[in-house]
Amino acid sequence: MLRAATWPALVTFDIVARMWTLLGSTSRYRAHRLADSDAAQQARQAAEARLRAIAQTYASSTPLVLRLVVVEDGCTPGTVGWDLFTPVKPAYRVSCEMRLQAYYSSPLPSAETITRILAAGEQALSGIPFTHGDAHEDAPGEMTQAEHTLTWDQPGSRVPEPERPAGAHRFDREPPMMSVNGIRRRHGTVFALSLPPEHYYRVPR
Repeated sequence: MLRAATWPALVTFDIVARMWTLLGSTSRYRAHRLADSDAAQQARQAAEARLRAIAQTYASSTPLVLRLVVVEDGCTPGTVGWDLFTPVKPAYRVSCEMRLQAYYSSPLPSAETITRILAAGEQALSGIPFTHGDAHEDAPGEMTQAEHTLTWDQPGSRVPEPERPAGAHRFDREPPMMSVNGIRRRHGTVFALSLPPEHYYRVPR
C-alpha cells in the first residue's frame, strides 16, 4: 500500500521538478544571445588582452620564448539546482569564463631558466608571482603560485598537448599549426604556463 501511494507522488514531483528546471533555467538560445551581446564581446576582448599581457610578461622578463598560445572560452547558461526537494535558482542567467595556456622554450638549461624566472618575480611590479622566497615544486617540473602554474618537461614526463575541454565554445591556437611536440623538436624543453581563469562576463538574474 505504501509503495502504491508513494509512486504517484514521485511521478508528480518529477514532473514538477522538470517544469521548475525548464522555467527557471536560461535557455540555450537566450544564453547564446547574451554571450554574443556587445557588452559580452567587449568584456571578452578585454579579458583576452589581460591574459595575453601576462603571458607576454614572462617572455619579456625571463629567458622564456613564447611559442604557442591557447585560449579557451565558454559561456554557461544558468540552470536551476535542487537542495533536496527545494529548487535553487541560479545566480546568473549566463556566466562566461576564459582560460589561457602559454607554451615556451628557453635557450638556457631548465634549472637556470627557473632561477631567472624566480629572479624576475622578485622585481617590483613584475607581474610574475614566483620568487626565491616562496618557490617550491609541487611535483617534479611543476610550480604553482597565485594560481599561476608553470610546468616543464621532465625525463619520462613531458608537457602534454592542449586538449579542447568539453563545453568550450572557442578553442584558439596561435599559431594555428603549432604543437607542443613541434616546439620540443625545434627548441628542446617545453615550458607551459596556465593562468587563472577570467570570469569576464556574468548577467545576474
